[in-house]
Amino acid sequence: MKTAVTVLNEMMIKIGQLPEYECISQSGPQHQATFEYRCKCQGISVTGQARSKKEAKQEAARKMLIQLNARGQPVPPPFATPLENPPSPPSSPSNKPALEAGPSCGPAAPTLDVRSYVALLKELCEEYRLREPEYELVGDTGPPHERHFTVRATLGLHERQATSTTKKAARQLAAEQLYTYLRENLARVTGDFVEEEALARAHERRVQEKRGVEAAARYAERAEGAGGAAADAAWRPDLGQRLADFHLGLLTHIDEKKRSECLRVLGADSDSEGGEGGEGGDEDEKLERACAALGLRVERTALGALAVRRLERTAPPLAFAGASPRAAAAAALRYVRRALAATH
Repeated sequence: MKTAVTVLNEMMIKIGQLPEYECISQSGPQHQATFEYRCKCQGISVTGQARSKKEAKQEAARKMLIQLNARGQPVPPPFATPLENPPSPPSSPSNKPALEAGPSCGPAAPTLDVRSYVALLKELCEEYRLREPEYELVGDTGPPHERHFTVRATLGLHERQATSTTKKAARQLAAEQLYTYLRENLARVTGDFVEEEALARAHERRVQEKRGVEAAARYAERAEGAGGAAADAAWRPDLGQRLADFHLGLLTHIDEKKRSECLRVLGADSDSEGGEGGEGGDEDEKLERACAALGLRVERTALGALAVRRLERTAPPLAFAGASPRAAAAAALRYVRRALAATH
């Protein structure tokens, strides 16, 4: 995911310009300094404040993108949406008491910063290998038309509580308190943590998760109609499959549960290689049971004097021939056994 500085630079290069950045101030003690950066381009000047120079520069670039978007220039998401309540500069330690480890309860707030502090806290914990924060609803009071929810955010021995009129808002407020505590008390360690980059990563992850859920839903719909014409119309071959992966084609759309069931079925049957005579019999029945466990179906056809068994809905397509139906089914069974054994 591109950062605000990268997106702004690319936009300006297209019109033959470059944004100008300047660190114009530094305030607060050395271990908890606040930096202010100014960004200028196309006659617009904005400033951004943060706890590190890198983060302040990103904040200034983000605000510039918002200004350009407001003036009609196309800006890609998530930088095109302005903040309804821009974050205020960090308070000086002399004006704000330090947060103590342990429970605390914050009052309800009428509005929230549109930044997701739940996402920021999660990204911070992942980047610095902390445990994932836990959230718990610990209070639900008030009449139905004016309910207040209290949510507790816990990370190790530290916890914060917050109350608001919705569960989501209370969760965000609790996450904000815990996130602020960590940033203030671990300033030296987390100085290179860039909030805009973290939010961009969180946004990209949500998009990918949404796509994953949609893809899983589509696959489930197809699986439900595995035996009908509707499923055949929905299924598509894997056109991106490499030739080197053809030997894994049978398992492309088969999960571990189906694979284990097929191995169980094959283990229960005798490992017969089949002969050249006969009309099918046992070998066809074994193939039918194995393919049913894999969610596939067997099509019986002929090619001249050869009997053919095709396994439907595989990528690449699989077909096996023999001088007799039994021989064709035996060839298909041998392939299925070897393909499943290759994954051990």
